[in-house]
Amino acid sequence: MIAKEKIVFWPLAAVFIGMLVFGFVAQEKKEEATKDLLKDIELATKKSRAKKKAIKDKIDLDNIRLEDTLENYKLLVKRSPFFRLSEDKPKVQKVEVVPVKKKPKKAALKYKGSVKMGSRVMVVIEDQGTGKSFFVKEGDTVADFLVVTIDEKEVTLTKEGGEKIILSTVKKENKKKDQVKEEEEEEK
Repeated sequence: MIAKEKIVFWPLAAVFIGMLVFGFVAQEKKEEATKDLLKDIELATKKSRAKKKAIKDKIDLDNIRLEDTLENYKLLVKRSPFFRLSEDKPKVQKVEVVPVKKKPKKAALKYKGSVKMGSRVMVVIEDQGTGKSFFVKEGDTVADFLVVTIDEKEVTLTKEGGEKIILSTVKKENKKKDQVKEEEEEEK
């Protein structure tokens, strides 16, 4: 049995030694390849730094920055709505402002109709300035005017300043008939 073990042991020992040798050789090659790669990387960085330095030497950015002013771009600045050169400033003339007194707007109120609800009478008044209509009774306000009285022929409105407006409730046709009757009575 020992002979069988020896027969198996020696070939396995040879394979083991071969593997160790192969590992050491491969490791050395790997180290050499790593060193070559690092040398290539260093060489590439030196070349790129040299290129950057050459470009920087060719283009002197500091001088360009010093020379780069608005004076070099007069045409662009002249056409720009955001910049004005000192030469192109328009002269401003001083003008006296005269205040204009506005006349207060008169309220343009118009009678539109009336409604009787028992003993209460309500009227519809339109503010022609705004186009709004108001349904009001005596004591209500329309466009800063107080409704004082509502009669069959007229609606009386007053303002705090004493301004008084009388709106006729008679329609134009009735006004014409009343005028014709008054003229006939005057002629007689």
